[in-house]
Amino acid sequence: MTTTPTTTPTPSSAEDAQAAQAAQAGTEAFLGRVVTDFAGASSTLMTVLGDRLGLYRAMAGAGPLSAADLAKSTGLDPRLVAEWLASQTVSEYVVHDPTAGTFELPDTHAAVLAQADSPAYLVGAGDILTGHFLALDDVERAFRGDGGLDYGAQHPCVFSGIERYFRTAYLHQIEAAWFPAVPGLVERLERGARVADVGCGHGVADLLIGKRWPASTVTGFDAHEASIALARAKAIEAGSPDNVSFRVADAAGIGPGPYDVVVFFDSLHDLGDPPAALRRAHEVLADGGLLIAVEPWSTDRLEDSIGHPTVRIGYASSTALCTPGSLAQPGRYGLGTQGGPARRIRLLAEAGFGQAGLAADTGFNLVLAAVK
Repeated sequence: MTTTPTTTPTPSSAEDAQAAQAAQAGTEAFLGRVVTDFAGASSTLMTVLGDRLGLYRAMAGAGPLSAADLAKSTGLDPRLVAEWLASQTVSEYVVHDPTAGTFELPDTHAAVLAQADSPAYLVGAGDILTGHFLALDDVERAFRGDGGLDYGAQHPCVFSGIERYFRTAYLHQIEAAWFPAVPGLVERLERGARVADVGCGHGVADLLIGKRWPASTVTGFDAHEASIALARAKAIEAGSPDNVSFRVADAAGIGPGPYDVVVFFDSLHDLGDPPAALRRAHEVLADGGLLIAVEPWSTDRLEDSIGHPTVRIGYASSTALCTPGSLAQPGRYGLGTQGGPARRIRLLAEAGFGQAGLAADTGFNLVLAAVK
C-alpha cells in the first residue's frame, strides 16, 4: 500500500498562513466597524423622523406608552409608529417593557432629543446631517469640478439644523463659558459695547447677547439674504429690541464701525477669505477692541483626532458643506472646520492682532481671542 508522506509546512508557508489569518481578522473587525457606522446613520434617519413628527416631544415626560397610545396622541399611522418604536428600542433610545407592551423615553434621553432648552439638546444636528445626504449629488459635482458649492444652494433643513444645533451652545456657553474666558469682555458688555457678529445666520446669538447685556448694541452681518430675513423676523418675535439689528453683507462689508467687539461664531472657516475678513475686522475695531472667534473643537495634528466622534462629524461637515462653501466664494481659501487652534491663532496674528491665543477649550469648541 502506498502512503502519502506527511509534510511539515515550511517556515514561509506557516508565516503566510498566519498573515492570511491576521488579514482576515482585520477585515472582519473593520467590517464590524463599518456596520456599526451604518447602523448609526440609520438611527440618525429615524431620529430626524421622530423629531419632525413630534414623537419625542409626545413621549417626553409621558411615562410608558403603548404604540397605539403614541399613535393616537400624535395622530400618526399606528403601524408605522410601532415600527419606529421598534427601531428606537433596538437603538436603545427608548426603553421597552415587553410584558406591558409599552415604550418609554427616559428623562435623560429626552434632554438630548426633546427639550430645546436643555444644555444637552442635540437633535438639531440630525437636520444638518440630513442636508449632507440631500446635497450628495451636488457635493459629488463639486469634487469633479472646481470644489465650490454655494452655501445658499443647501437644503433649508441645513439652515434650520444649524440654528437649532448652535442655539444650545449659545444659550448655555456664551454667558457661562465663552465670554468670561476672555479678559475684560464681560465688563465691556456690561458698560455698553458696540458688537459686530460676522456670519450671524439666523441671529440667535445676537438676540441672546442683546437681551443679556442691554447696554450693548449688536449688529449681525451675513451674506445669505434668507438668513438675515429670518433673523429680522426673530427679532420682531422677540419684541424688536432696539439694541439688535441685522444687515446683509459679506465679511468685506462689515462696518462702518468703530466696534468694541467683533465676533465670528462658527463662521470664520466658512468664509471665502478668512485672512481678509480678519483684516477688515481689525480695521473696524476701535483701538483696544476685542476679536473673538469661536470655532469647532479640533486638534493641530490629524493623528491626535483619530476616532474622536465630534471630529469625525466635523470633517464630514467640512467636506460636504463648509469647505465647498468657502471654495464657492471669492478668495477660495478653504480653511475647513478642523485643523486645530494653532493655524487660526496664526491667522489672527497675521491680520495685525496682538495677544492672539486660545481663551477657552470646552471640548466642543475653541474660543480664540485677540486685541487690536
